[in-house]
Amino acid sequence: MRRILFVLLCVMMLPLSVGAQDKKHTLLNKADSLLTHIFKAKGDTNYVVRPDKKLTLRLLNNVSGTNFSFKSNETGNVEDRYKFLFKDPLRYTITLSANYRGLAVALAFNPANIFGKHTSTEFNINSYGNKFGFDVIYENNGQFEASMTDSDGTFDLGEVDISEKSLTINGYYAFNYKRFSYPAAFSQSYIQKKSAGSVMIGASYHRSTLKINSEAEPDPEYDDLQKIKTSYAGIGVGYGYNFVPTRNWLIHLSALPTLVVWNENKVVLTTRVDKLQSKFPEYSIVGRASVVRYFKSFFTGLTLVYNYTSVGDRDIIRLSHNKWRTRFILGMRF
Repeated sequence: MRRILFVLLCVMMLPLSVGAQDKKHTLLNKADSLLTHIFKAKGDTNYVVRPDKKLTLRLLNNVSGTNFSFKSNETGNVEDRYKFLFKDPLRYTITLSANYRGLAVALAFNPANIFGKHTSTEFNINSYGNKFGFDVIYENNGQFEASMTDSDGTFDLGEVDISEKSLTINGYYAFNYKRFSYPAAFSQSYIQKKSAGSVMIGASYHRSTLKINSEAEPDPEYDDLQKIKTSYAGIGVGYGYNFVPTRNWLIHLSALPTLVVWNENKVVLTTRVDKLQSKFPEYSIVGRASVVRYFKSFFTGLTLVYNYTSVGDRDIIRLSHNKWRTRFILGMRF
């Protein structure tokens, strides 16, 4: 009797289970259709399309570096000119990313930080769209090696006790976004079918603080250097081009220079704060390059993003900042 009741109960629950499964599949199908509609290619599909497969997985090996220089020519005499160059160690990170119908998530980690071998932190947000996109880069560097160049030559100063915090934001708008795709070259969320280029307008913002770390108390009788603070904003016009020599290759090159329209640069000494003088041109340049090779179910590529800024008066004090990042990409679509 108990076995009969048990079988009857299972038979009664079966339609409920099937109904729940059908409802689940219906919700998933609706979500899939919604993502497909939101992230579908909005442009000329003869040039730019979405991948046929829904899911893209990528493994990224990132290598980045930073250096900046401080040039002085306050007296105007050649023999009094000098330049300090500061370089931080290369940073290596590994990123795992998944992209489903244009909706992406990523996880990145630095092996050196895990084992306590690095005292620098870097945080990147990159959003590349066909029409517009941006980079946000935050750095907190605590390891630098320095060199000095004057009329007598270049001298290695070894590791120096300074730190730098910086924030850089770059944005672009591509006019020919219906035929030209930035993400095809950098996130592979689109596919560039034919060669195309675009004029772009862009804006940039940079802020940084270089601090001289010292355990000794500042001596008020001497105006020793304590900090260098820089802030600027710029606008400009550039151009990007995606070259498709064959259906399995994509080569990208772009440059977006901006002229500084506002700045606030200061040198903090022991007893006072001096404002750095400015002289036209003050500028920044964002350069990008990419090579992508497609195979049947996977792809591989190499990308480069380079940021350079130069502010101040080159006849007195000039500050330059370099930041670059390369990525080796291995991806697969499902």
